[in-house]
Amino acid sequence: MNKSILVLAIALTTACGAQAATYHKPDQSYLKKLAPYGISEANWDSAEYGSMMYINSHRVSDHAKIYKGKKGRTFEKSDKSLELAAITVADIDGDELSLNDLLRDRLYNRSMVVLQDGKMVHEHYWSGTDKDTLQLTWSAGKSFTSSLLAIAIEEGYLKMTDSVEKYVPEAKGTVLGAYPIQFVSDMRSGFALIDKTKSQYGDDWDASMEDAISWHGHVDTEWVGIKDYTPHLTELSYEQGKKFEYHSYNTELLGLITSRAIGKTWVDYFEEKIWKVGGFNSDTTIMVDRERTPITSGALTMTTRDFATMGDIWAYGGKNQAGEQIIPKAFLDDVIKGNDEVRSAWLKGKEASLAEGHYKDQFRVLNLGGDQWLVAVGVHGQIIAVNQASKTVIAMFGNYNVGHSTRMAVDYFHVVIPAIKAAIK
Repeated sequence: MNKSILVLAIALTTACGAQAATYHKPDQSYLKKLAPYGISEANWDSAEYGSMMYINSHRVSDHAKIYKGKKGRTFEKSDKSLELAAITVADIDGDELSLNDLLRDRLYNRSMVVLQDGKMVHEHYWSGTDKDTLQLTWSAGKSFTSSLLAIAIEEGYLKMTDSVEKYVPEAKGTVLGAYPIQFVSDMRSGFALIDKTKSQYGDDWDASMEDAISWHGHVDTEWVGIKDYTPHLTELSYEQGKKFEYHSYNTELLGLITSRAIGKTWVDYFEEKIWKVGGFNSDTTIMVDRERTPITSGALTMTTRDFATMGDIWAYGGKNQAGEQIIPKAFLDDVIKGNDEVRSAWLKGKEASLAEGHYKDQFRVLNLGGDQWLVAVGVHGQIIAVNQASKTVIAMFGNYNVGHSTRMAVDYFHVVIPAIKAAIK
């Protein structure tokens, strides 16, 4: 390409507003401001600091910035309404109070967007947030990871029946390498954690995995990224494919598999296939490790409206507001339908007591209040709940102070979500 053509290409790219994802270091001025209070990269995610640190969390970590497309969706106001203060519910102890008070004062909800038929029914922001505030999705972001994987599969880059070691040779000789990617996607991969000392997330992941993916910044470890952690998974927790056992490693592996299958970075592919075309209104971020590999199990940050936008895409069978197919419909149909294998695996897992349903491809599909809901959920109250039948989307962020809380899950699943749907008039 000669110089004049190159200059013209650059000019046209700028004029069209195109922008590739960029990478950034932690905000040192922000960390310096936090240091006198004992907050650092090493402990930023402590529940004590949740009310501050689950907002703009990318500022404490290496991260990629992913840019929105030229046209965001609209949020036309619905002729239906929802008044949280007028809805009386019972907490798990039987005490009655308004849904507003349960959410704000007991569950530490911080923001919410409710859509029905693609229109805005309700929106609120508490604790200093607004519609432009980037909040950490935590594990609700896992369903974004599987949605991108589904696109790669539809485009012919890989199959769910492929073995893990086909794309991650580091998995050869481990207990999951020879088994299908589907087991990983359903969290039925069978591996046992390897550390005697667990992270603060208990049986979700090992402290050594936390170090490898730079969750708390760059620490002194020979393992860099999920690729270096993987070879050490040589012990079984259960027979592969038989049980749902929740570990964030599975999602990290899906991110790595996707990137290697498509031959480009996960960040660029996500920006191209989802963020620029989905109708999202704001740029988003994702934390990355020392090699700029994204932490795909729960390190996305985004606005509540964009959180709801993804829920609306799922509600409409993978289509954005303009009617363009973004996520494969067949993938979402298959997730919602489930199968005997994932239903059996769910019954053997510890979450079966919380709700009837199944876990497939990084989504929970649950019977809540007599309705079927597609649910993406994060550990501190980050939830997208989608009822396809009524085209209802409930998207919310929170900072509940105990991770993996049964009380929180029961209240959200069996009180909050059914009450909201029933109260939309």
